[in-house]
Amino acid sequence: MSDYLKTYYTNEMRPQTDYPLKLAAHNSETYLDSSHKKLLDLGCGRGDQLRAFASIGYDVVGCDNAESAKDFCAPFSVEVLNILESQLELEDGSMDAVFSKPVIEHLREPEKLLQEAKRVLRKKGKIVIMCPSWVHMGWGPFYQDHTHVTPFTKPSLRDILKLAGFKNVQVKHFRQLPVTWKYPLTENIFRLIRRLPIPYSPQHEVNYHPGLNKVVRFSNEVMLLAVAEKDV
Repeated sequence: MSDYLKTYYTNEMRPQTDYPLKLAAHNSETYLDSSHKKLLDLGCGRGDQLRAFASIGYDVVGCDNAESAKDFCAPFSVEVLNILESQLELEDGSMDAVFSKPVIEHLREPEKLLQEAKRVLRKKGKIVIMCPSWVHMGWGPFYQDHTHVTPFTKPSLRDILKLAGFKNVQVKHFRQLPVTWKYPLTENIFRLIRRLPIPYSPQHEVNYHPGLNKVVRFSNEVMLLAVAEKDV
């Protein structure tokens, strides 16, 4: 099978933007602290978040199942493996933080990813994990991506993290619209937009401005963001 990064993550299909940097800064300021500087990106893809975290002072390493991730993410260290079948070369307790977006919904045994994340985290290390919210997406949008196999809701994501042994688990709905992070009351505007029958790409063919499409799309396609801690 073709390398998914070379097929789906070309600059033509998914142009580089400043969103990864905004997201990394938000997650760093909101959920991590100065003691969480060694970070593993599980499912780092072409390295957007890897570079973003590195640019704000993190010592980063990545992991992905695509061989081309090494080239996409250079000069950062990336280990290529199937997380369901193999263990990372990282030592136990060697990482301060683990980040993953969006990976867990692509795995038939997502608990294995969480167990490996817990193994490499130090005591009091944190995991920040993001995935689509099934409640907001439903069957149609979720399975537009044929590699989606495990849908999650707030309760199910919370429970699988607890079953993996994580503590202080928090799960929230999260819109990929930075204005909502700074001004939470704007959530009401996007909830209203979500109620309107406006088509958007990639679910439909649309011809209006890309910026408007982004607002409509991410008013509808809400993520889950979970933060948890390794206690022992």
